[in-house]
Amino acid sequence: MELEDIKGLGAKRAEKLRASGISDPLDLLLLFPRAYFDKRERIDWRSLSDKSRIIFRASPLSLPICRRIRRGLSIVRAEFMSFGERVVCNWFNQTYVLRRLSEGGEIIIEGRVKRHSDFTEIAGPRIIADREGNIVPVYDLPDGLNRKLMYDAASAVLGSVRIESYVSGDIAKKFGLVPLAAALKEIHFPSSVSAAESAIRSVATENLAYTLGIYKLLKSGTDKRERAYPDNRAALADAATTLPFRLTADQHRAVTEILRRLMSDERMNVLLQGDVGSGKTIVAFLAAYYVALGGYQCAIMVPTEILARQHYEKAKKFFGERGITVVCLTGSTPAKERAVALSLIESGEAAIAVGTHALTGKNVRFHKLGLTITDEQHRFGVCQRGSLENKADGADNIVMSATPIPRTLSLALYGRLETIDLKTKPVIGDGVTTSLVPLARADDMFAYMAKKAESGEKSYVVCPRIDGDDEISALAMFERLKRLRLNGTRVALLHGRMSGAEKDRVMSTFANGDVSVLVCTTVVEVGIDVPSATTMAIFGADRLGLSQLHQLRGRIGRRGQKSYCFIVTDEPSDRLKFLCGCSDGFALAEYDFDTRGAGDFLGTRQHGKEETFAGVKIDAAMLKKAGALADELLSDPETAAALATHADGREEFIRSLSLN
Repeated sequence: MELEDIKGLGAKRAEKLRASGISDPLDLLLLFPRAYFDKRERIDWRSLSDKSRIIFRASPLSLPICRRIRRGLSIVRAEFMSFGERVVCNWFNQTYVLRRLSEGGEIIIEGRVKRHSDFTEIAGPRIIADREGNIVPVYDLPDGLNRKLMYDAASAVLGSVRIESYVSGDIAKKFGLVPLAAALKEIHFPSSVSAAESAIRSVATENLAYTLGIYKLLKSGTDKRERAYPDNRAALADAATTLPFRLTADQHRAVTEILRRLMSDERMNVLLQGDVGSGKTIVAFLAAYYVALGGYQCAIMVPTEILARQHYEKAKKFFGERGITVVCLTGSTPAKERAVALSLIESGEAAIAVGTHALTGKNVRFHKLGLTITDEQHRFGVCQRGSLENKADGADNIVMSATPIPRTLSLALYGRLETIDLKTKPVIGDGVTTSLVPLARADDMFAYMAKKAESGEKSYVVCPRIDGDDEISALAMFERLKRLRLNGTRVALLHGRMSGAEKDRVMSTFANGDVSVLVCTTVVEVGIDVPSATTMAIFGADRLGLSQLHQLRGRIGRRGQKSYCFIVTDEPSDRLKFLCGCSDGFALAEYDFDTRGAGDFLGTRQHGKEETFAGVKIDAAMLKKAGALADELLSDPETAAALATHADGREEFIRSLSLN
């Protein structure tokens, strides 16, 4: 169904929706509000703490004033009265708000409280579009999509379509869920805040049940081994002895367990999880080497092009020394190089293929694929992992994660996978010290980085987003450091909107050139290895999960040098304090799961907050209910067959969406 099919939407509105990333009616329905505002709620301004976020309604005290401060900077100032409190709002470079403010009448505003002696200022004010009814949904909308258009489009879609769920009315009642069609209507046009929040949690549970069901379908009926590997354990042992280091006890145990599974009568499905720096890559390489010795191929899939290139360089050295051909395939591989790689893969001459999700492309044909290895598994959707595994019927599989998965979640997602944990690390150096730094000390911290640069040491400055209206965006931080000059220290910028070639160039000059400070987003979280990096500053850490922060600080001190990770914040939370005192990724994962939810660990279709489905905390109770619901759905052959049709395509948990 296309957007244009919806009565009342029209071609122009459909075009605007597509431009903002809403490609079909379902995208629109799954763009959930992040909060709700009850217009009947009274505000006790005296009880609010400084910097707390608030949504409130207010009446204008006077006409707004617009001033031009200097070239490129204007300010719109307006004063309001809200439940006896004088409230002042300033909008910078947003002259378009004048029209709305000049209309007069009551207005709904969101922002952060900044207390003064005789009035309250609202930092970063945003006007929330009003609509009929007492409850107003508050959306985080993509660029180009305004709230009025969102309201109208959601109303048009809900009034025009028939929504069918995999979960029947009887099953929904059995599991205490809101029927899907009713839930989506309640979410966008709520009768009460509590009812809307229950509806979102209900939809999130259905989505999670679908995800768990797909995991189970992808793993079911494929346990019998379809190929036999020759016994090359002696050759593998020789390869291990030629490594420039000794395997840890955990690594040795992991390799032994993987060999046992490869020689058994059952197909191998292993989750290999280990903390940052625990040595998962060499375990994976040894498993791939064993498969290659037996005449089969191995595909190693990683989530980013930077990581693919790094793995490729390491694989060329490891396998090349042993006479095994390795190729690399990513989305930006040049056409000529890509054609050669595809030919070598299809002929079987290349025993090892390293790449991104490009390995799952239809034109990638393996000669004898025996093993798939998916690194940083939580970064891929269920279907991406499944499509790689399905390149060869009965292929053995290893999924790896440096974000240790809590036991409750692991059992739900990987109940039929054998989990191998790498908890010990090679004992090298002094490790990483993590400290809290107030924002006011940021320039001192930058001066420390400049001093370190004089001795050849590198530093990361990590920001939570690419751009925005504050100084913790990567673009703003990059400009700030350029203005500081830092005694001539060269600064570079890296973020996800850059092309693969740009990213490779920046990382190369940072790792091997004269760039000493890299301003970046969390794109560096996964697997980046710069031996001389010893310092990291993380801004906006409260927006990231502990496991993600632990991954980030794993980018420094890679060779055992004394290193420092600075968490820059004026409001250190309990979880950030816990991070500073804990270096165990498994303990951090459990703490994160208990306090934050499961979003960091799931590769599900997401809207709303980055770390969860529609901002819902996926906790142990939801996992338990979703797991039982998944089993209920799969117990019906017709439903199981319908779910299976999606296993290699778009991750979709709504059975059908059709016009009334």
